[in-house]
Amino acid sequence: MKKAAVLIIFAALAAAANAQYGQQPSGVSLRGGMFFPTAASAKAEGKTWFGVGVEYKLKDLSRAYGPGDFATSYSISADYYGKGDHSNLPILLNWVSRGEQLYYSAGAGLGFAKTPDGLGGSDTGTELSFQLSVGYEFKQGMTPFFVEARYFGSAESALNGYGIFAGVRF
Repeated sequence: MKKAAVLIIFAALAAAANAQYGQQPSGVSLRGGMFFPTAASAKAEGKTWFGVGVEYKLKDLSRAYGPGDFATSYSISADYYGKGDHSNLPILLNWVSRGEQLYYSAGAGLGFAKTPDGLGGSDTGTELSFQLSVGYEFKQGMTPFFVEARYFGSAESALNGYGIFAGVRF
């Protein structure tokens, strides 16, 4: 949790500094919302968990040229979601396709997972993780905001689930 908080704080400070000087968007997105686990063991911990994330656009792969065209890029993201003895911090490389307001993405990478071990302690490990998402961006001035639905998957099935997030792009 501390690693995720530090990462998000640094990204927020960098994005806020960039926005103050009226420069072009830096490619940083911050999001927060609710995560809903799908596994029964995770639901026993809580049906609704808190989630936060930061994403940074690394490179454009193609550009959109007109209405209905989609631009593609790739990004790196770090998210945290958890409750009690369950948590995951997936760090993913994502492929993003963006239209004028609609976007979707898919990503894969490693997740730093924590789950109960059944003996009163917890198991921690690095697991394969992935995400699929679809979102809608509301463009208001230099700092657009967005809402998105996101599915997080993990080799540790207790950490699979859906999320609803809102955020801003800098």
